[in-house]
Amino acid sequence: MLRYFRPRIRSRHPSHAPLRVRGTFPLFPFRSVIRFGSTTEVPAATVEINSIESVKNSSSKLKMKTCFKNDNVSTAIWFRYNQATGGFINQITEDELHISELPFPIISKSEFGSRNQGNKKHNSLEELEDWLAGKETTKYIFEKYYNFSREYRLHITENGCFYTCRKMLKADTAEEDKWYRNDEHCVWVLEENELFDKPSNWNVVVDESVKALKAVGLDIGAVDLRIQSATNNAGTRRENPEFIIVEINSAPSFGDITITKYIEELTKLLPQKNGKQ
Repeated sequence: MLRYFRPRIRSRHPSHAPLRVRGTFPLFPFRSVIRFGSTTEVPAATVEINSIESVKNSSSKLKMKTCFKNDNVSTAIWFRYNQATGGFINQITEDELHISELPFPIISKSEFGSRNQGNKKHNSLEELEDWLAGKETTKYIFEKYYNFSREYRLHITENGCFYTCRKMLKADTAEEDKWYRNDEHCVWVLEENELFDKPSNWNVVVDESVKALKAVGLDIGAVDLRIQSATNNAGTRRENPEFIIVEINSAPSFGDITITKYIEELTKLLPQKNGKQ
């Protein structure tokens, strides 16, 4: 007799709780687990959405950026601090630079920080030198800052983007906080809103986001991406604005629409992955 099972949700994020409500997902003729940031073993599962290894890859900025490098994902130029020499090693070219040669502004990022916690923008050599004093630098990576005016979050599977929003700064955001976007000082603009301002190279953006997903090994995740403004200084529309993948997250926070979109996508993704095994 064929048995049917509900997917097991592994997450500590409170906004994911609705996924555990009975009846949220149909029953499937296989055992499955869906991980959002969890590395808990589930031995009985035959279908796994987001493996433990992929969650570890995406939760560590160092592992994530290394995966991006290995798969040639478009991301910020980044550096590691060389404690032996006091220099900074470009992780793309492997060249070592003196601290004064860095492309300021530079952002220091804590390896396991989230929602911009542990991140700091250094506008000058002096600011970075002051910050470095007494720091355990092995816990940080350093990135070139890109002053791109638009930021988007794309929810991605290997099939493409199934939901997206633009992050826009609130009008009262302090000047010193405008270099990053989080829930405290930005609003989320839906794709159907004219303020979404979809980039002209959106298909390229989506393809690169899928590439980032595959690089870390996730099945489903949220890509944060920064991209140039739609027009240049002369007011001419850019045909192929530059962009960088900032990061990919296996456990983004969910609002009501996000929950609905994930339920729809996971309901398709589970049997799709089962069919590949």
